Amino acid sequence: MKITDILTFYDKILIIFVIILALALLVIPFYYFSPDSEAELVLKVQQNDELIRTVAAADSYEEPIIFEVEGPIGIHIIEFNQGRARVLEAPADDPLKICEKTGWIDREGPIIVCVPNSLSLWLESSDSDIDGMSW
Repeated sequence: MKITDILTFYDKILIIFVIILALALLVIPFYYFSPDSEAELVLKVQQNDELIRTVAAADSYEEPIIFEVEGPIGIHIIEFNQGRARVLEAPADDPLKICEKTGWIDREGPIIVCVPNSLSLWLESSDSDIDGMSW
């Protein structure tokens, strides 16, 4: 007995329809939720409620931008490379170095926070839908 003997014409149409629908559902999210190329990402560095540095992501593609931020417990070294940011080195007085262990951030949303040094870093888009944050 062959499979073609069991399937009717409408069964074959249904199978083809389900396959096409599954492929469409796989492709549609990539089309609608792809990152907007027109939006410009900007790294913002804040310490003690004061914005101390703003760097455009476009500046970080040719060569990495590395700068220091001094705080109450020491100096943080921040690296901004290829549109991604991280705390390269936390001060020796930072007991857990959580901000250093956070790693790279490369999109809007995640924030690197170093509580002992009152430092926070985040990426923000020029056409962001987010109108406020709290932590």
